[in-house]
Amino acid sequence: MRVDILSKEFPPAIYGGAGVHVAELSRVLAPLVDLNVRCFGEPREPDFHGAHVTAYPVPAELDAANAAVQTLGVDLTMIQDIEGADLVHSHTWYANMGGHLSSLMYDIPHVLSAHSLEPLRPWKAEQLGGGYRISSFAEKTSYEAAAAIIAVSEGMRQDILRSYPNVDPGRVRTVHNGIDVSQWHQDRDTDVLEEYGIDPARPSVVFVGRVTRQKGVPYLLRAALQLPPEVQLVL
Repeated sequence: MRVDILSKEFPPAIYGGAGVHVAELSRVLAPLVDLNVRCFGEPREPDFHGAHVTAYPVPAELDAANAAVQTLGVDLTMIQDIEGADLVHSHTWYANMGGHLSSLMYDIPHVLSAHSLEPLRPWKAEQLGGGYRISSFAEKTSYEAAAAIIAVSEGMRQDILRSYPNVDPGRVRTVHNGIDVSQWHQDRDTDVLEEYGIDPARPSVVFVGRVTRQKGVPYLLRAALQLPPEVQLVL
């Protein structure tokens, strides 16, 4: 079985959780299926734990275009290479339209994983201008047509059904992010904490992620004002 994964992010160019998710998923899937990863940007090493990796830059003709238009340009350049796949699996709106159009072109199932939702990120209109309407259209169209949608949490599943009421709930499944216990395990050494001035003897509230409105950091900071003085906040 051949599966083509479409993603904006892929090692070494990772800036968020979706990129980590795709990298780990690819590492696990590669021994099980004929796996192709198609990502955005500069050329990558062609082999990633057995997965074949191809990167697609923004078409030169779109260098000065809105970022959303550039994204669609990359999606379109991927489509001809997806011919022959049995299933296409896209991640985030950046790649969703590539998956959707490939599904139409080659009559194959399109599965998408939800990591975030455009209707819940209205501040992107400040970044993309009219491009936010394009990204919203691309995501909505893809979600409503997908053969299956994977939500990384039950909360995300509810957000999907609330944001896109035309989506059949039976097509939305919750699959929590896994942890490879051979790589992630408890480390009792405190040298890194001490290097950053974190007292390992005090209880801590820790935030790990991008400092952006989407992550709700202001809510955490407001809550931190109510913490007892012995608790340290680590961002």
